[in-house]
Amino acid sequence: MDEVSSLDQETLAVYRAILFHKEHDPLKLAQLLDMNTCGVQEALGRLSQLSLLAPSRDSPGTLRAVNPSLGLKVLLQREQDELAARQQRIEQNRAALAALAAEYTASGRSSSDQTEQLDNVDDIRIRLEALAESCQRESLAFHPVGGLTEESIEAGRPLNERALARGVRFRSIYLDSVANDRVTKGHAQWMAERDSEIRTSPTLPMRLLIVDTTAAVVAGLPGQAGPSALLFSSQPVVLAMRALFEAYWEHAAPLHGPGHPGEALACGLTPQERKLLQLLATGLTDDAVARALGIGVRTERRIMAELMERLGASSRFEAGVQATRRQWI
Repeated sequence: MDEVSSLDQETLAVYRAILFHKEHDPLKLAQLLDMNTCGVQEALGRLSQLSLLAPSRDSPGTLRAVNPSLGLKVLLQREQDELAARQQRIEQNRAALAALAAEYTASGRSSSDQTEQLDNVDDIRIRLEALAESCQRESLAFHPVGGLTEESIEAGRPLNERALARGVRFRSIYLDSVANDRVTKGHAQWMAERDSEIRTSPTLPMRLLIVDTTAAVVAGLPGQAGPSALLFSSQPVVLAMRALFEAYWEHAAPLHGPGHPGEALACGLTPQERKLLQLLATGLTDDAVARALGIGVRTERRIMAELMERLGASSRFEAGVQATRRQWI
Protein backbone atom coordinates (compact mmCIF):
# COMPACT_ATOMS: atom_id res chain seq x y z
CA MET A 1 0.00 0.00 0.00
CA ASP A 2 1.19 3.52 -0.74
CA GLU A 3 2.72 5.26 2.30
CA VAL A 4 0.21 8.11 1.97
CA SER A 5 -2.73 5.70 2.18
CA SER A 6 -1.66 4.13 5.48
CA LEU A 7 -3.52 5.14 8.64
CA ASP A 8 -0.88 4.29 11.26
CA GLN A 9 -1.18 4.83 15.00
CA GLU A 10 0.43 8.29 15.00
CA THR A 11 -1.77 9.48 12.14
CA LEU A 12 -4.85 8.11 13.92
CA ALA A 13 -3.77 9.82 17.15
CA VAL A 14 -3.54 13.21 15.39
CA TYR A 15 -6.97 12.64 13.82
CA ARG A 16 -8.50 11.79 17.24
CA ALA A 17 -6.94 14.90 18.80
CA ILE A 18 -8.42 17.17 16.14
CA LEU A 19 -11.78 15.36 16.30
CA PHE A 20 -12.23 15.35 20.08
CA HIS A 21 -10.10 18.29 21.29
CA LYS A 22 -10.78 20.66 18.37
CA GLU A 23 -7.07 21.42 18.26
CA HIS A 24 -5.57 22.58 14.95
CA ASP A 25 -2.16 24.03 15.75
CA PRO A 26 0.68 21.58 14.89
CA LEU A 27 2.84 22.73 17.82
CA LYS A 28 0.01 22.26 20.33
CA LEU A 29 -0.88 18.91 18.77
CA ALA A 30 2.73 17.81 19.14
CA GLN A 31 2.72 18.78 22.82
CA LEU A 32 -0.66 17.16 23.44
CA LEU A 33 0.38 13.88 21.81
CA ASP A 34 4.05 13.92 22.87
CA MET A 35 5.11 13.78 19.22
CA ASN A 36 7.68 15.78 17.25
CA THR A 37 6.35 18.54 15.02
CA CYS A 38 7.70 16.87 11.87
CA GLY A 39 5.66 13.73 12.65
CA VAL A 40 2.53 15.81 13.22
CA GLN A 41 3.03 17.65 9.92
CA GLU A 42 3.39 14.36 8.05
CA ALA A 43 0.27 13.00 9.74
CA LEU A 44 -1.69 16.14 8.77
CA GLY A 45 -0.57 15.70 5.17
CA ARG A 46 -1.68 12.06 5.10
CA LEU A 47 -5.03 12.89 6.71
CA SER A 48 -5.67 15.64 4.17
CA GLN A 49 -4.88 13.31 1.25
CA LEU A 50 -7.14 10.67 2.80
CA SER A 51 -9.93 13.31 2.96
CA LEU A 52 -10.17 12.90 6.75
CA LEU A 53 -9.43 16.61 7.22
CA ALA A 54 -11.17 19.51 5.49
CA PRO A 55 -10.80 23.32 5.59
CA SER A 56 -12.52 24.87 8.60
CA ARG A 57 -15.14 27.54 7.97
CA ASP A 58 -15.05 28.76 11.57
CA SER A 59 -11.27 29.18 11.60
CA PRO A 60 -10.11 29.99 8.04
CA GLY A 61 -6.66 28.66 7.27
CA THR A 62 -6.99 25.69 9.62
CA LEU A 63 -8.32 22.16 9.19
CA ARG A 64 -11.22 20.37 10.86
CA ALA A 65 -11.81 16.66 11.27
CA VAL A 66 -14.31 15.03 8.91
CA ASN A 67 -17.02 12.87 10.50
CA PRO A 68 -15.49 9.37 10.92
CA SER A 69 -18.44 7.70 9.18
CA LEU A 70 -17.98 9.82 6.08
CA GLY A 71 -14.22 9.44 6.30
CA LEU A 72 -14.59 5.66 6.39
CA LYS A 73 -16.65 5.66 3.20
CA VAL A 74 -14.11 7.87 1.41
CA LEU A 75 -11.21 5.74 2.65
CA LEU A 76 -12.85 2.48 1.59
CA GLN A 77 -13.63 3.86 -1.87
CA ARG A 78 -10.03 4.99 -2.23
CA GLU A 79 -8.77 1.53 -1.23
CA GLN A 80 -11.13 -0.11 -3.72
CA ASP A 81 -9.92 2.19 -6.51
CA GLU A 82 -6.28 1.45 -5.66
CA LEU A 83 -7.00 -2.29 -5.58
CA ALA A 84 -8.66 -2.12 -9.00
CA ALA A 85 -5.69 -0.19 -10.43
CA ARG A 86 -3.25 -2.67 -8.90
CA GLN A 87 -5.18 -5.61 -10.33
CA GLN A 88 -5.12 -3.97 -13.75
CA ARG A 89 -1.33 -3.55 -13.58
CA ILE A 90 -0.94 -7.18 -12.50
CA GLU A 91 -3.07 -8.32 -15.43
CA GLN A 92 -1.06 -6.19 -17.87
CA ASN A 93 2.20 -7.64 -16.55
CA ARG A 94 0.76 -11.16 -16.66
CA ALA A 95 -0.34 -10.69 -20.27
CA ALA A 96 3.08 -9.30 -21.27
CA LEU A 97 4.95 -12.18 -19.63
CA ALA A 98 2.54 -14.75 -21.06
CA ALA A 99 3.12 -13.34 -24.55
CA LEU A 100 6.88 -13.49 -24.00
CA ALA A 101 6.66 -17.10 -22.80
CA ALA A 102 4.54 -18.09 -25.80
CA GLU A 103 6.97 -16.40 -28.19
CA TYR A 104 9.94 -18.13 -26.57
CA THR A 105 8.25 -21.54 -26.66
CA ALA A 106 7.16 -21.19 -30.28
CA SER A 107 10.60 -20.18 -31.49
CA GLY A 108 12.47 -22.73 -29.39
CA ARG A 109 15.17 -20.14 -28.73
CA SER A 110 15.65 -16.62 -27.35
CA SER A 111 14.60 -13.70 -29.49
CA SER A 112 18.19 -12.64 -30.19
CA ASP A 113 17.22 -11.75 -33.75
CA GLN A 114 15.10 -9.00 -32.23
CA THR A 115 18.04 -7.57 -30.29
CA GLU A 116 20.64 -5.40 -32.01
CA GLN A 117 23.94 -4.46 -30.40
CA LEU A 118 25.37 -1.05 -31.34
CA ASP A 119 29.06 -0.56 -30.63
CA ASN A 120 29.98 2.92 -31.86
CA VAL A 121 28.60 6.46 -31.90
CA ASP A 122 27.75 6.50 -35.62
CA ASP A 123 25.70 3.30 -35.46
CA ILE A 124 23.86 4.52 -32.37
CA ARG A 125 23.02 7.87 -33.98
CA ILE A 126 21.84 6.24 -37.22
CA ARG A 127 19.44 3.99 -35.31
CA LEU A 128 18.24 6.80 -33.04
CA GLU A 129 17.56 9.04 -36.04
CA ALA A 130 15.53 6.28 -37.71
CA LEU A 131 13.56 5.69 -34.51
CA ALA A 132 12.89 9.41 -34.07
CA GLU A 133 11.49 9.66 -37.60
CA SER A 134 9.33 6.55 -37.15
CA CYS A 135 7.86 7.64 -33.78
CA GLN A 136 4.14 8.36 -34.12
CA ARG A 137 2.65 8.52 -30.62
CA GLU A 138 5.03 8.69 -27.68
CA SER A 139 8.73 8.90 -26.79
CA LEU A 140 9.79 7.96 -23.25
CA ALA A 141 13.29 8.41 -21.82
CA PHE A 142 15.50 8.10 -18.74
CA HIS A 143 18.26 10.75 -18.77
CA PRO A 144 20.97 10.20 -16.15
CA VAL A 145 23.13 13.31 -15.81
CA GLY A 146 26.30 13.53 -17.88
CA GLY A 147 25.34 11.57 -20.98
CA LEU A 148 24.26 14.43 -23.23
CA THR A 149 26.71 16.58 -25.17
CA GLU A 150 25.97 19.90 -26.85
CA GLU A 151 26.75 18.28 -30.19
CA SER A 152 24.26 15.43 -29.69
CA ILE A 153 21.59 17.81 -28.44
CA GLU A 154 21.94 20.14 -31.43
CA ALA A 155 21.87 17.17 -33.82
CA GLY A 156 18.71 15.81 -32.21
CA ARG A 157 16.67 19.02 -31.97
CA PRO A 158 15.42 19.03 -35.58
CA LEU A 159 14.27 15.43 -35.09
CA ASN A 160 12.48 16.39 -31.87
CA GLU A 161 10.86 19.41 -33.51
CA ARG A 162 9.51 17.30 -36.38
CA ALA A 163 8.20 14.71 -33.93
CA LEU A 164 6.50 17.42 -31.85
CA ALA A 165 4.90 18.79 -35.03
CA ARG A 166 3.50 15.30 -35.73
CA GLY A 167 1.89 15.32 -32.29
CA VAL A 168 4.33 12.95 -30.59
CA ARG A 169 4.10 13.10 -26.80
CA PHE A 170 7.47 13.34 -25.03
CA ARG A 171 7.86 12.20 -21.41
CA SER A 172 11.33 12.28 -19.87
CA ILE A 173 12.78 11.65 -16.40
CA TYR A 174 16.04 13.26 -15.32
CA LEU A 175 17.98 12.94 -12.08
CA ASP A 176 17.20 15.44 -9.32
CA SER A 177 20.82 16.59 -9.69
CA VAL A 178 20.15 17.80 -13.26
CA ALA A 179 20.62 21.35 -11.93
CA ASN A 180 24.33 20.59 -11.63
CA ASP A 181 24.70 19.73 -15.34
CA ARG A 182 24.38 22.88 -17.47
CA VAL A 183 24.03 21.07 -20.80
CA THR A 184 21.46 18.51 -19.66
CA LYS A 185 19.48 21.10 -17.68
CA GLY A 186 19.33 23.39 -20.71
CA HIS A 187 18.01 20.58 -22.90
CA ALA A 188 15.37 19.64 -20.30
CA GLN A 189 14.15 23.24 -20.13
CA TRP A 190 14.12 23.49 -23.95
CA MET A 191 11.89 20.41 -24.15
CA ALA A 192 9.65 21.64 -21.31
CA GLU A 193 9.10 24.94 -23.12
CA ARG A 194 7.72 22.91 -26.04
CA ASP A 195 5.07 21.17 -23.93
CA SER A 196 7.10 18.04 -23.22
CA GLU A 197 6.46 16.50 -19.81
CA ILE A 198 9.60 16.54 -17.66
CA ARG A 199 10.02 14.96 -14.23
CA THR A 200 12.97 14.19 -11.98
CA SER A 201 13.88 11.27 -9.72
CA PRO A 202 16.60 10.84 -7.07
CA THR A 203 17.99 7.83 -9.00
CA LEU A 204 17.58 6.17 -12.40
CA PRO A 205 18.54 2.59 -13.31
CA MET A 206 19.96 3.24 -16.79
CA ARG A 207 19.89 5.45 -19.89
CA LEU A 208 16.77 4.40 -21.76
CA LEU A 209 14.72 5.43 -24.80
CA ILE A 210 11.36 3.89 -25.69
CA VAL A 211 9.60 4.63 -28.97
CA ASP A 212 5.88 3.85 -29.06
CA THR A 213 5.57 0.11 -28.36
CA THR A 214 7.99 -0.85 -31.10
CA ALA A 215 11.52 -0.30 -29.79
CA ALA A 216 13.57 0.26 -26.64
CA VAL A 217 17.21 1.35 -26.53
CA VAL A 218 19.38 0.77 -23.44
CA ALA A 219 22.70 2.65 -23.52
CA GLY A 220 25.97 1.88 -21.80
CA LEU A 221 26.60 -1.88 -21.85
CA PRO A 222 28.59 -3.40 -18.96
CA GLY A 223 32.18 -4.20 -19.89
CA GLN A 224 32.20 -1.99 -23.00
CA ALA A 225 34.98 0.59 -23.07
CA GLY A 226 33.39 2.89 -25.66
CA PRO A 227 29.84 4.02 -26.44
CA SER A 228 27.45 1.08 -26.78
CA ALA A 229 23.74 0.28 -26.72
CA LEU A 230 21.22 -2.52 -27.13
CA LEU A 231 18.13 -2.04 -29.28
CA PHE A 232 15.17 -4.30 -28.47
CA SER A 233 12.29 -4.72 -30.93
CA SER A 234 10.56 -7.67 -29.25
CA GLN A 235 7.23 -6.25 -28.11
CA PRO A 236 7.11 -8.10 -24.76
CA VAL A 237 10.55 -6.70 -23.92
CA VAL A 238 9.47 -3.20 -24.97
CA LEU A 239 6.31 -3.51 -22.85
CA ALA A 240 8.41 -4.56 -19.87
CA MET A 241 10.63 -1.49 -20.38
CA ARG A 242 7.54 0.71 -20.54
CA ALA A 243 6.31 -0.80 -17.26
CA LEU A 244 9.66 0.09 -15.69
CA PHE A 245 9.39 3.65 -17.01
CA GLU A 246 5.83 4.06 -15.70
CA ALA A 247 6.88 2.86 -12.25
CA TYR A 248 9.54 5.61 -12.05
CA TRP A 249 7.22 8.19 -13.67
CA GLU A 250 4.55 7.62 -11.02
CA HIS A 251 6.92 8.62 -8.22
CA ALA A 252 8.96 11.28 -10.05
CA ALA A 253 8.44 15.00 -9.37
CA PRO A 254 7.50 17.57 -12.05
CA LEU A 255 10.40 19.81 -13.06
CA HIS A 256 9.90 23.24 -11.40
CA GLY A 257 6.38 22.18 -10.36
CA PRO A 258 4.82 21.53 -6.94
CA GLY A 259 6.90 18.91 -5.18
CA HIS A 260 9.99 19.54 -7.34
CA PRO A 261 13.31 18.09 -6.12
CA GLY A 262 14.41 21.25 -4.35
CA GLU A 263 11.20 21.51 -2.35
CA ALA A 264 11.39 20.13 1.16
CA LEU A 265 9.08 17.36 2.30
CA ALA A 266 6.86 17.84 5.35
CA CYS A 267 9.73 16.81 7.67
CA GLY A 268 12.20 19.23 6.07
CA LEU A 269 14.08 16.77 3.82
CA THR A 270 14.35 17.06 0.06
CA PRO A 271 13.72 13.88 -1.98
CA GLN A 272 17.45 13.79 -2.78
CA GLU A 273 18.40 13.97 0.92
CA ARG A 274 15.96 11.21 1.83
CA LYS A 275 17.25 8.99 -1.01
CA LEU A 276 20.83 9.59 0.11
CA LEU A 277 19.96 8.37 3.63
CA GLN A 278 18.13 5.34 2.21
CA LEU A 279 21.09 4.38 0.00
CA LEU A 280 23.60 4.74 2.83
CA ALA A 281 21.34 2.63 5.05
CA THR A 282 21.70 -0.24 2.57
CA GLY A 283 25.48 -0.23 3.10
CA LEU A 284 26.57 1.49 -0.15
CA THR A 285 29.83 3.42 -0.16
CA ASP A 286 30.03 7.18 -0.69
CA ASP A 287 31.23 6.60 -4.27
CA ALA A 288 28.29 4.31 -5.09
CA VAL A 289 25.75 6.69 -3.53
CA ALA A 290 27.20 9.67 -5.42
CA ARG A 291 27.00 7.76 -8.73
CA ALA A 292 23.39 6.75 -8.07
CA LEU A 293 22.41 10.35 -7.34
CA GLY A 294 24.44 11.82 -10.22
CA ILE A 295 26.51 14.06 -7.95
CA GLY A 296 30.17 14.26 -6.93
CA VAL A 297 31.53 12.46 -3.87
CA ARG A 298 32.44 15.78 -2.25
CA THR A 299 28.85 16.97 -2.73
CA GLU A 300 27.50 13.72 -1.29
CA ARG A 301 29.72 14.04 1.78
CA ARG A 302 28.76 17.70 2.24
CA ILE A 303 25.04 16.83 2.17
CA MET A 304 25.63 14.01 4.66
CA ALA A 305 27.58 16.31 6.98
CA GLU A 306 24.72 18.83 6.90
CA LEU A 307 22.20 16.08 7.69
CA MET A 308 24.32 14.88 10.62
CA GLU A 309 24.43 18.44 11.97
CA ARG A 310 20.63 18.74 11.68
CA LEU A 311 20.24 15.41 13.45
CA GLY A 312 22.72 16.35 16.17
CA ALA A 313 24.68 13.17 15.40
CA SER A 314 28.43 12.71 15.85
CA SER A 315 28.63 9.57 13.69
CA ARG A 316 26.84 8.10 10.69
CA PHE A 317 25.53 5.24 12.82
CA GLU A 318 23.98 7.71 15.25
CA ALA A 319 22.60 9.69 12.29
CA GLY A 320 20.93 6.52 10.99
CA VAL A 321 19.37 5.86 14.39
CA GLN A 322 18.10 9.45 14.70
CA ALA A 323 16.80 9.50 11.11
CA THR A 324 14.86 6.29 11.79
CA ARG A 325 13.40 7.65 15.02
CA ARG A 326 12.22 10.75 13.19
CA GLN A 327 10.78 8.54 10.42
CA TRP A 328 12.97 10.19 7.80
CA ILE A 329 13.79 6.73 6.44
